[in-house]
Amino acid sequence: MLYSYLIIDSTGLVLKQIESSQFDEDYLCLGVYATYESALNGILEHKPQILFFHFNDVIGIQLLLELHQYLNELPYVIGINENKTEAYTALKLGVSDYLLFPIIPTELHKSFLKFSKLNSRYSETKICIKSSGDHHFISIDDIVYLKADNNTTDFYLKNGKQISGFKTMKFFESQLPFYFFRIHNSYIVNIHFVSRINLGKNDCYLLDNQYKIPFSRGYKENIDTIIRRIQ
Repeated sequence: MLYSYLIIDSTGLVLKQIESSQFDEDYLCLGVYATYESALNGILEHKPQILFFHFNDVIGIQLLLELHQYLNELPYVIGINENKTEAYTALKLGVSDYLLFPIIPTELHKSFLKFSKLNSRYSETKICIKSSGDHHFISIDDIVYLKADNNTTDFYLKNGKQISGFKTMKFFESQLPFYFFRIHNSYIVNIHFVSRINLGKNDCYLLDNQYKIPFSRGYKENIDTIIRRIQ
């Protein structure tokens, strides 16, 4: 199972500590935010499953109060602070776990394990594609990529089949889990099938290079995220 997380950290150090821990192989970082406004917008846009929140004078823990105005349920928030006395306030505001900064690798590992145990429910299974009166129930993990075709969307599956759905790609994008990335106005890819990225030619290869599709500069941030994951 692959899980998603965001980092809120004005110091720029939390990501380095997580990456150096080598405990995040099953976790995908969707972004790192260093200001209050960018953090708020990033959470609302990406809807991560885990939020590493290094709160301090630059970005206060009160950010969680504002999130309650927009979200029915907060992500699994792991509060991070230099002072253990801040833990009580953080827990009252909706933090699920708490780490002292600098982060001790074994404590970070425990946080990952606690989340995995509590959140096995995050397992998307199937999506319904309506096509010519048919209802196709497709396993999400079988989808290699999606291609927009006017007001319909073509689904390319790992068994070689292609199914067209009579909805726009924007509609289907909202039904897919976080590991599907839009890399072009006309293409969304499943990160699990990305096998090669050519930055010089703006090409993305999928399913052991069986498919080659273009990516556009406007989605370069998503390409960078994919590269970080598969390196």
